[in-house]
Amino acid sequence: MSKRQPVFYGWWIVLGLFVIGILASLGRYSMAAFLPFVIEDPGWSLPTIGLAQSLGIWLYAVFVLLSGFLVDRIGSRKTFLIGGAVTVSGWVLFSTAESPWQLYLYYGVLLALAVSMTHYVPVMATTRKWFRKRAGLVTGITASAWAVGNAIFVPVMTSLADSQGWRYTSLVLGIGFGLVIILFALLIIRDTPESMELCPDGDRSVSAVSPAECEASVEVSWAVKGAIRTPQFLLLFVAYSVYNIGLNGLALNVVFWATDLGSPEATAGIFSTAFAAPFGLGSIAGGWLGDKYGKDRIMPLGLMLCVGAMLYGWLGVHTQQGLMALAIAVGFGTGLQVSLYAPLLGDLFGRAHVGSLFGILTFGYGLVGGWGPLIWTRLRDVTGHYNSAALVSAVCYAIAAMALLIARRTRAAEHIRYGR
Repeated sequence: MSKRQPVFYGWWIVLGLFVIGILASLGRYSMAAFLPFVIEDPGWSLPTIGLAQSLGIWLYAVFVLLSGFLVDRIGSRKTFLIGGAVTVSGWVLFSTAESPWQLYLYYGVLLALAVSMTHYVPVMATTRKWFRKRAGLVTGITASAWAVGNAIFVPVMTSLADSQGWRYTSLVLGIGFGLVIILFALLIIRDTPESMELCPDGDRSVSAVSPAECEASVEVSWAVKGAIRTPQFLLLFVAYSVYNIGLNGLALNVVFWATDLGSPEATAGIFSTAFAAPFGLGSIAGGWLGDKYGKDRIMPLGLMLCVGAMLYGWLGVHTQQGLMALAIAVGFGTGLQVSLYAPLLGDLFGRAHVGSLFGILTFGYGLVGGWGPLIWTRLRDVTGHYNSAALVSAVCYAIAAMALLIARRTRAAEHIRYGR
């Protein structure tokens, strides 16, 4: 009778990253939950808030270059510990903001730094370092944590802000979220399977092989400078950058769009749930489908679904029911492809520098995608509605889909050329 093997520690990593992922992004989306209330207290205008949102994303783009490098250099655990401490300070100071410069500093700078060190780049890079064969599925699971967090907490935050005030809500939740991140980083997170004398995926059929040999037997890792010069990386950079104009614009304005259409402020957070919950389902489904049928085949399909949904948003969303349908479709379509970027980077260029490479990819997300909230709020301010912003977003999703289709053809041509 064979001895039963213990659970691969990578699954505990997935659990820890899932919990961290639930809480980490809420520093950014706190503004979406609090938007109806910060317009009244302290009376910031919608364009001022939109600029703060875009500033936060732009600086996040710069900070993720650092966080991706730190994951590769000092390890995930230390990166999350630092990020947890910044999370507490950012939320606490944000709760005291009275003037626009304080909004820009506390929300746009500190919380952007906190999110960069605890959210998508370190979470996805760490996941990819622990798994290879099931990379799509497990990154889909950890990517869905963002959706779970938004689906659960944004409506709660909106309701608490209505009853207790947005400042008190920010203070209490921010301290709690930051401490949980620190606790999970200390108790669960470890940097790589090799650091625990394990192989990726927990494959023990080669137990006699050293961790270094195990790593070398499954992949060849590219240097960062070489990887970023390839056409595949450049096209992935374009796709990830451009589609996020639409994603960030909708995610950070869907609650306010709902109030425009007559939803009560205290319950408008449910529209964020309508976006986030399908996003989570799409992330898991996309990860599984990507492992089974090819990541570069599934990713354009999700973006095409978003193109259709945003065109509907331009032409057909004039009621709360229409907005609900739009949020569900964009959430699911985005989720289908978003969790596959880090696994695909690992497939193409190896695990060793996936944190740095995904950080560079996410730099484009912030640099270009950061215009989303500003574009959406400006168009809303000028036209009195969000429908024109949906049209701009449809174009962005279409450009991203085309970039991924070209990247797939480029990769297929290289496989044929080199007999792979």
